[in-house]
Amino acid sequence: MNFKVLSSIFAISIYFTIFSSLYCDNRLFSAEAQQSTISDHEFHGYLEQMIGHLDPSILNVQNNNSLLAVAHALHPIEEIVDVINSRLIQTNETLAKDFSIKLNKYVQAVRSDNLNRIIIEKTELEKLLNDALHQSISFEKRTNRDYILNVTAELITIASEEYTESMSQGKIINLLEYQDGQQFFKRAIILLNKSQTYLSDNDKNYITDLDKLEKGMDSKIDPSEIDMNVKDMLCQIKKGFYC
Repeated sequence: MNFKVLSSIFAISIYFTIFSSLYCDNRLFSAEAQQSTISDHEFHGYLEQMIGHLDPSILNVQNNNSLLAVAHALHPIEEIVDVINSRLIQTNETLAKDFSIKLNKYVQAVRSDNLNRIIIEKTELEKLLNDALHQSISFEKRTNRDYILNVTAELITIASEEYTESMSQGKIINLLEYQDGQQFFKRAIILLNKSQTYLSDNDKNYITDLDKLEKGMDSKIDPSEIDMNVKDMLCQIKKGFYC
């Protein structure tokens, strides 16, 4: 059994432990979750990451890799569910409970290895995440140029970090993190493409730049090159600390 498979099994064992504890003690349903202190663009970034975790589950089921599909379904529970849930409770407690229920159904669907069921539950969960975004953040803010670019910055930062963690000496050592990095870049590109109306002509160069980085990631270029280009983009978007 190779290292990647062993790593995946170890990761999944951790995620199942986390998942079980979440649903056994009803943490996701608790109205007493810690007060959310994240900014709107950070929250939006977490929702995009959540959606970015969904597609790899389907892709891996299609590729007969159920182990990795389940790992992707459970990964956000370890990483970001508590953050999303604490904000949803402040926005709409019913929405927070629905999120927990639909996430549970999605995970169970992925574990069933039934592709049609997975696609249905994924569509339902993604719709709820989009509803959560619309209820939590005003249209005026969501269509603000600086806001859009700040969400983009959140996504490309975590994408670069995931890619760095996944690679060593030109080889993938953690396929879970590698696929996460790919998906987060995709989410950034999708966001910019659908927001072009609110961006300047110069801002649209970010789409071209990210397309190149995504292709570079697919070609498994050195993570330092991805990191350098991401930091250059962050310098342009955020100025100050990143320059």
